[in-house]
Amino acid sequence: MLILATLIFGTIALSELSVNLLPEVDSPTLMVRTDWSGAAPREIEQRINEPMEAVLSTVKGLENVHGFARQGQSIISLRFKWGQNMDLSFLNVREKLDQIRFSLPEQADRPQLVQNTASDEPIAVLGITSLNESNPDFNTRLNLKRWTEQVLSRRLEQADGIAQTVMVGAVEPEVQIRFRPEALNLYGVSLSEVESLVSQANLFTATGELREGWYRYSLKIQSRIQSIEDVKDVPLKTLGTGRVLKLSDVAEVRLDEADPTSFSLVDDHEVLSVLVKKEYGSNTVEAYDTLLPLLEELRSQNTNIGITVLEENASFIRNAINNLLQTLLYGALLAFIILFLFLDNWRTPFTIGVAIPVSIFLTFFVMFISDIQLNIVSLSGLTLGIGLLVDNAIIVLENINRHRSGTDSIFEAADLGTREIALAVTASTLTTISVFLPLIFLGGFEGAFFRDQAWTLSISLLASLGVALMILPVLITQFQKKGEEKSAMFGFNRFFDRMRDRYEQSLQWALRRKALFLGVMSVLLVAAIYLFMLVHKSVLPETEPQQLRYQVRLPGNTSLYATQESAESLINRLSSVKQEGQSIRVLGGYTDQTNLSNLSDEGLNKFTMSIPVDGYDMADRVREEMEDYFQQQPGWTAQPLAVQNAMDVLPSASQPPVLFRLVDEDRKQSERLAGRLQEKLRSAGLDIALAKQYEQELDTYQLRFRTQNLLQLGIDEREVIQYLESLTRGSWITDWNRQDENVPIRLVGYDRQIYEPENIVLNLNDRKVPLTRLASIERTSEPEQLERVNQTPVLSYMGDIGFTDWWWYGNDVRRALTDFARETGTDVKMGGAVMGIASLLSDMGLLLLISVVIIYIILSVQFESLRHPLIILAAVPFAWVGSVFILWITGISLNALSFMGILILTGIAVNDSILKVDFMRRYFADTGDLHQAITQAGLHRFRPVVMTSLTTIFGLIPMLLPFGDGYAFRQSLALALMGGMVTSTLLTLYLVPIIFQWVEGKKIKN
Repeated sequence: MLILATLIFGTIALSELSVNLLPEVDSPTLMVRTDWSGAAPREIEQRINEPMEAVLSTVKGLENVHGFARQGQSIISLRFKWGQNMDLSFLNVREKLDQIRFSLPEQADRPQLVQNTASDEPIAVLGITSLNESNPDFNTRLNLKRWTEQVLSRRLEQADGIAQTVMVGAVEPEVQIRFRPEALNLYGVSLSEVESLVSQANLFTATGELREGWYRYSLKIQSRIQSIEDVKDVPLKTLGTGRVLKLSDVAEVRLDEADPTSFSLVDDHEVLSVLVKKEYGSNTVEAYDTLLPLLEELRSQNTNIGITVLEENASFIRNAINNLLQTLLYGALLAFIILFLFLDNWRTPFTIGVAIPVSIFLTFFVMFISDIQLNIVSLSGLTLGIGLLVDNAIIVLENINRHRSGTDSIFEAADLGTREIALAVTASTLTTISVFLPLIFLGGFEGAFFRDQAWTLSISLLASLGVALMILPVLITQFQKKGEEKSAMFGFNRFFDRMRDRYEQSLQWALRRKALFLGVMSVLLVAAIYLFMLVHKSVLPETEPQQLRYQVRLPGNTSLYATQESAESLINRLSSVKQEGQSIRVLGGYTDQTNLSNLSDEGLNKFTMSIPVDGYDMADRVREEMEDYFQQQPGWTAQPLAVQNAMDVLPSASQPPVLFRLVDEDRKQSERLAGRLQEKLRSAGLDIALAKQYEQELDTYQLRFRTQNLLQLGIDEREVIQYLESLTRGSWITDWNRQDENVPIRLVGYDRQIYEPENIVLNLNDRKVPLTRLASIERTSEPEQLERVNQTPVLSYMGDIGFTDWWWYGNDVRRALTDFARETGTDVKMGGAVMGIASLLSDMGLLLLISVVIIYIILSVQFESLRHPLIILAAVPFAWVGSVFILWITGISLNALSFMGILILTGIAVNDSILKVDFMRRYFADTGDLHQAITQAGLHRFRPVVMTSLTTIFGLIPMLLPFGDGYAFRQSLALALMGGMVTSTLLTLYLVPIIFQWVEGKKIKN
C-alpha cells in the first residue's frame, strides 16, 4: 500500500510541477536608467553618471558599479554580492535616488530603477498586422497600435502568469503645431506666448470647495483640450479690428507621427511586434498555454487583424522536458534489462525494479512540496541517477543470496544479509550525496544553478536506500522460496561466470606486477592532465544551430529611418540562404527599455537580426554571406549573439571573450597608450590584437553664443534655444488626454528639412538673423558611448584570445599588464567571458576538492580508520581520467554541465571501492590471510560491482542520443559520467586490490 500511495501522489505531483528550461537564477543586479533627450555622452557622464555613482556606491552589499553614458541616456548597472536581499537593496537604491534627484539637470527625466530577473526575457513575440492592407498608412498603423494597447495588451495582462507586454515598432501620434515665423512676426506673437497659451488651454485643476449650510461642493477649473479643433481654435490675442487671432492663423495643426524610436521587420515587411513577458516565478509553458486560446478568441473577434506568433520558448522547453522524461523511461527499461540478464529468476528483477518507480515518483512528490521546478538541470539529475536507484537494491540482494545457503530460512537470510551490508550501502549513498553539500556553502551562480539537480538526485538516492533496506527484504521473503532453483537468463550467467574466472586470473597477474600496472596508471593520469588543458571549455554546451542572431551597428549618427532601410537591404541579401518557410526577424532602435541585458546594446543606429537556419552547413553559409556583405559596408559591424534567451541569466553570457580596460581619467591618454599595451603584449611573446569595444564616434555641433551680438539685436538666449529646439526635435508643450492615451502636443518648425546649422536663419523680432551671427558653430566628434567602472573612467579593448590560450598564457598576460602599469602609471583591469568561465571552473574545482574531503570524513567515520578511506579515494582521480578522455575524443566542451557529471562521478566512483575494501578488511581481520582476502573479495564482489556499473551506464545511454530539443545538455552530463564510470569500474577491480595489498603488506612488515 505504501508503494501504491507513492505512485499515486507522485503522479499527481508530476502533473502540477512548474516547468521551465533552466533554473531561474536571479542575477543580483539592478539598473538605473535616466533619459535626457538630446544631451551628448560627455555631458551625461559629467552631470548624471558621476554624481549618481558617487551616491549609489554607498549602498550596502554593492560589489560593482558599471556606468554607461550615451547620447540621450544614462545607464548605471549595480551588481551586488550573491545572497544579497535584493528587495532590501532595491529600497536602499530607491532611497538614494530620491536624495540625488533634485541635483540632476532639470531637463533630465526622473531616474528609473529596474531589477534584472529571468522574467525580463519574453516568452513569446507576437506580430500584429492589417489583413486588409499590405502597406498600411499612418491611420491604419495608429489604429493597430491603439487596438493592441487597449484590447490585446489588457486581455493578455489579465491572464494568469502574464505580467506585461511591450510594443516594438508602434507608431506614436503627436499633435504638431507647425508655426510660420512670418505670421508670428506679423502679429507680434512670440513662441513663448504660443506655448503658454496652448498650455493654459489644456488646464485642469481643483481650486477648493464651496460650502452651503450642511453641504459642500468641489470647485474645479477645466479648460482641457478635447479635439484637434480645440487646438486650432486656441486664441492668441485680440487684434485691433476686434478679431480674435487663433492658432490656426499662424500655424498648421495636425495629428502626425512622432519620431519613431524602434522598428520591427518580418522579412521585408514592417509589423508591430509585441513582447509578452511572464510573471516572476510563473510557469513558462503554462503561461504560453494560457496565451494561445486568448489569441484565437481575439482572431475570431477581429477578422481584419492578423495575429502571428513570431517566436516562443514554450515549445522548446516542452520538447526538451518531454525528451528528457522519455530518456528517463528508456534508461529505466535498459537498467531493468540488465537486471533480467544478471539475476537468477524472473521474479527477482521485478523485486529490485520496484526501486526505480518508487524512488522517482517519491522524488516528484518531494519536488512539488519543496517548490522545485521541473527543468533540464533538475530532471537531468534524476536521469543521471536512474542506474544508481537499483545499485543499493542489487547489493542488498546479492548479500542476502550469499547467506541463503548457510541459513535455515529465507527470513533469516534476509535479516542477516541486510544488517551486514546496511552500513556499507548507507555510506556509499551518503558519499554520492555529499558531493552536493558544498553547494550550500559555495553559493553564487553555481549554487543557484545546480541546487535543483542536487536536491532531486539526493532525494531519489535516499528513497532508493530506503527501498533497499526496508521494502526489498520484505519483497524477497514474499516472492522467493527457500531452495528455489536458479536458472540462467539466456545463458548470460554462464558467460558471466567465465568472465569472473578470467578476471580472477588477470587480477592475480596484476598483483604479481604491481609496479608495471601502477606505472601504466600514472602515464594515463599524466595524459589526462595534458588533455584537460586541450579540451574546449565554455559555460554551457553548444547546440546545433536552428537560428543565428546578430547585432548590427551602423555609424553613430545614423538615423532610425536609415537603420531600417539598411536592415531591409540586408534581409534581401540573406533571403536566398536562410531556411525555407521561415522568416528573418529584425528589431531595431530602443526595443525594450526594461531589459538590462539588452538595454546597454540598443540604439537608433543598431538592430538585432534573427536568421532561421537548419544545421551547421546552412549556418556557415549565412556567416559567409554576412562576412561578404559587411566587407562592402565600411563602418558597419556585426556581433554574434546568444540564440536562446534562457541563457541570458548566465554570467558573462553577452560579453566579449577578453576585455582590457585601461583606467585613466584622460581617455585620450588611454587611447594613445593602447598601442603601447599591444606592443608590450607582443614583446612578451603574446600575439594578441586589440580592438576598441566602443569604437563608433558621434559627430556633434557645439554652439557658443556671441553675447555681444545678442545684446545688440535685443534677442534673449532662451528665445534662441526655444527656436532651435522647435526647428529640430520640436518643443513639447503639453499632453492631450485622448480617451485612454496621452498624445503630446509639440511646437515644431514649419520647415524641418535642415541639414547644416550654418543654414539656419532665425526669424525673430521682425528680422531674419543667421544663426552664425548669434553663435559660433564647431563640428566635433566624441565617443558614442562612454564607460565607467567603479566611478573611474575606462577605455575597453577586446583581445582576440580564447579560453585555451588564456589557460596557457594567462599568467604571462598578467605579468605583462603589471609591467605596463609600472612603466606608464595606467592600470589595466581584466574582464570578459573568459574571466567568467575561468571563475566558474575555479569554483567548480573548489567544489570538487571540498567534496573529496567530505567523502574522506564520511569513510573515516564508517571504517574507523584513516588508512582505508585513502585506499578508496585513490580510485577517484583515475575515474576522472575516463571523463577527460571521452570529452577530448568526442569534442564536447568542458562546461558547467559536464563538470557536474564529473562531480557526481566523484561520489559514485567510490561506491564500488567501498564494497571491495569493506569485504577485504573484514575477511583479513577474521582470517589474517591478506592474499585470500583479496581473492575472495574479487570473487564475491565482482558480480555486484559489474552489475551496478552496467545499470548506471546503460541507464545513461538514452541521454547520448543526438535528437530532440536540448539533447546537448543531457549529452554533456551523460558523457562525462559514463566515461568516468568505465575507468572507475576497471580501476576498482584492479587498482584498489593492488593498493590494499601494498598498504596492508607494508603494515604487516612493520
